[in-house]
Amino acid sequence: MSVDPERERERRSELRRLTEGSSALMAALFLLLALLFSASLPQNEVSVAAALGEPVGAELVRIAGETPVPSPEPQLVIRLADVDEDVSREVAIRLINVEGMSPLPELGGDEPSILIYHTHDSEAYRPTEGDEYEPSGNFRTEDEEKNVYAVGEELVRILREEYGIIALHADEKHEKPLITTAYSRSLETMLRYKEEYPSITMFIDLHRDGVADTGFEDDFVTVDGLECARMMFVVGTGKSGKTSRFGPEETEGVAAETPDFESNYALAASLTETLLSYNERFMRNIRVKSGKYNQQVSDRCLLVEVGHNGNTLEQAKNSMIYLAKAISQLSTGN
Repeated sequence: MSVDPERERERRSELRRLTEGSSALMAALFLLLALLFSASLPQNEVSVAAALGEPVGAELVRIAGETPVPSPEPQLVIRLADVDEDVSREVAIRLINVEGMSPLPELGGDEPSILIYHTHDSEAYRPTEGDEYEPSGNFRTEDEEKNVYAVGEELVRILREEYGIIALHADEKHEKPLITTAYSRSLETMLRYKEEYPSITMFIDLHRDGVADTGFEDDFVTVDGLECARMMFVVGTGKSGKTSRFGPEETEGVAAETPDFESNYALAASLTETLLSYNERFMRNIRVKSGKYNQQVSDRCLLVEVGHNGNTLEQAKNSMIYLAKAISQLSTGN
């Protein structure tokens, strides 16, 4: 039986219109269901669903004329640490995997093994009777018997006399002529001592933290009946879109290297855990920052904030009893 070509074309055209109409109806129904489903979810669940390619995905939201909400990155929790926002995510992920460190090598012997120095050498504490000083700035003084130099001197004394660990104390000044370039000068000090004393394996930059002028006078801990300033380690990573405001900007050689932040963090974490065993509030969380703070010089570099300007000089000195003990404990395993 012959088929009329004209009638066949009309039949196929009608079938195509029906198919297209059915597809459009199904698409509209699917979109309506998707929007109803997305409206019933909290906003964060919509974002997660979009990220997973569920029916409320970003493409459907865009069709509806809405702006998709980006799925937030999961928060990274790092042991004993607070990480600044500008530290690269790569660094944070690497630090999560740092479990700790083996005991320090034996620090005793006839050769120096530790250098203690002060990038900010005039930082001082809250004046008290017997520890008044002539200020050179806000909670700063050039008097080495009243500022952080005196705290470093106490740490050197205890390490030597009680634990037989020879520590050198650099008396070089680094703040002048500009405090913003102090780290460039303290780097020169570190490298000079490292060259003269190759036996040095640990570098400790001892600071005093800053708080408001009042309201923090009771922020200390009592250990063995002694009032002690709380402490905090700072770990520099050199990994960010911007550099530290105190670090050298354009550098070459050692200054341009990236710190071994994993090793430095492991050391800071081990000391933090040890000090917390003496008092559960002794230590604040380690501060992980994007600057270098000259911690590229060695894989055992520490920047320690010994108390703040709400503390007294005596409290800061008392803390050195326990910092020295912790260093010795990690070195000997006892």
